[in-house]
Amino acid sequence: MSKLANIKLIVTDLDGTVLEHGQLANDVDQEVLLNAAKQNIGVTIATGQSWHSAKPRADFFDIEDHLDLVIVANGAMISKASKYEPLYYSAIDADIVKKVFEKMIEMNVCVLGFYLKNQHVYWNGIPLRAQSLIERNWIDKFVVEDLSDEKDFEYTDVIQLMIFVPEEQEIEFDYWLKSEQLFNYINSMKSNIESMPIYEFININASKGNAIKKLAKMININLNEIIIFGDNMNDISMFTEIPNSVAMGNAVEPIKEIAKYITDTNKNGGVGKFITQHILKEEK
Repeated sequence: MSKLANIKLIVTDLDGTVLEHGQLANDVDQEVLLNAAKQNIGVTIATGQSWHSAKPRADFFDIEDHLDLVIVANGAMISKASKYEPLYYSAIDADIVKKVFEKMIEMNVCVLGFYLKNQHVYWNGIPLRAQSLIERNWIDKFVVEDLSDEKDFEYTDVIQLMIFVPEEQEIEFDYWLKSEQLFNYINSMKSNIESMPIYEFININASKGNAIKKLAKMININLNEIIIFGDNMNDISMFTEIPNSVAMGNAVEPIKEIAKYITDTNKNGGVGKFITQHILKEEK
């Protein structure tokens, strides 16, 4: 294929794409993405992580020094990279959040609600039982607000729910979600990378793909001037919404099937290799 000469913005997922377990996956991508910024190509991230977790990863690529915009919470928020300043967000309906919190108390399942106050989360008072997260003191990086005794709480401005469902309760949980028709109001993603299944929910209208389209309007570029990189199912909206899409060699099959291009794995510098070969101008 020939050079993609019109690319003005590179958007990459983090873990599984340019990272591996939260750290740089290779010795290629960081330098290449920094070189792209020097050639006046915008570089940013689109991640399921909160701003607080995403910030140090954004710093790998000096995003605050050029574009200064990041997509977090699986597309439910666009913020500045240099400081926590939401420029766009899509909250989950407060009645839905309340319903989830009350049901998880009934099921004795831990749920956290990430809302607009940076690093703060609402908690339903049920202990976290994900051993892998407990061992890393994961929850200690948040200010946790226990709502178990709050009877008339309004649950406004919650942008992301994280529910830690023991495997033996998944059937009951899935049945409840379907019986309440909650998928009419929320997008869902399930992760099995920790010691118990974790479900994440955002507003039905929020997605990485929609957030990229909003970001494109903010910086006044066309969708065909954007290229995206991803590997997992929470990236699928980027592949359906953005014409120039690149699946990692380690991506799940549904992503590879709809990607316009496929590159090498994250550990082998797939992002950097593709950008160098197909996007960057050759040094004179």
